[in-house]
Order: sequence, then C-alpha cells, then structure tokens
Amino acid sequence: MISRALSDCSFNRGRRGRPLAVVAAFALFAPATAAASEVRVKGYFCNAPAEQVAFLNFRAQGESDEMAANAVNKSLSKFTCAYYRPATAIQTGEKTVMDGGLVFRVQSYLFLPERVERWTGAVFGSLQSNAGDKDI
Repeated sequence: MISRALSDCSFNRGRRGRPLAVVAAFALFAPATAAASEVRVKGYFCNAPAEQVAFLNFRAQGESDEMAANAVNKSLSKFTCAYYRPATAIQTGEKTVMDGGLVFRVQSYLFLPERVERWTGAVFGSLQSNAGDKDI
C-alpha cells in the first residue's frame, strides 16, 4: 500500500523498485537515530535553571546534595529539586551561568515517557581570586 502510494507520486514515476527501498531504509534507520539521543541519567534535578543554580550554590558552600536540595525547596516553599533514579532522558540544551563569582554549566533534559523538562548541572569554575595569592 505504501509502495503503491509512493509510486503514484510524480517524483517516482517510472521507478517501480525504489519506493520500497526508501521505505525500508527509513524503517531501518529511524529507530537507531532516535535511540542514539536517549541516555540514562540519575542524580539531583530541579524544575528550572535558576533553581538548579541555587542548588549548585549550596553545594559550592559545602552542603551535601540532600541538604542543598532541601534548602532550595524550603526557600521556594515548593518541591522543585529532587533525586532522580536512573531514567531515560534526552538532553535538550545547555547553558553557562555566572552567579556570585562562580561559573555554572546547567543542562536541560526531557524525561521520557512523561516528557517533562528538568535541569541538572555542575560548578564549572570560579572568577574569584584568593586574597592570599597577592605578590608582595
């Protein structure tokens, strides 16, 4: 049925063997490319990039992951940062954010099959200089 519909198209007139080959090629390669972008992730994720930066600020101050998540949730009066067990997700974006002299890299993931977006990240570097590093 699909090969008949493709053979009726104006670009396929006179090429009876190719429509089936085109459909077969798409059927073979489409699942492989979709699966390649899916990854298994776990760890602490927040609902928004700003909330993830607040979480990472607490982590940079020496708090544990659980205490940092609780501090963000308490300051916002809502449950936004939590630990995610291994789950299938697709990375949808990445941002570099500077806040309080620290540089953060936050990444967006779309969790499957629910299709909800959550953010994770890491402290990437510091723009602060140490007071003890001065030359005399």
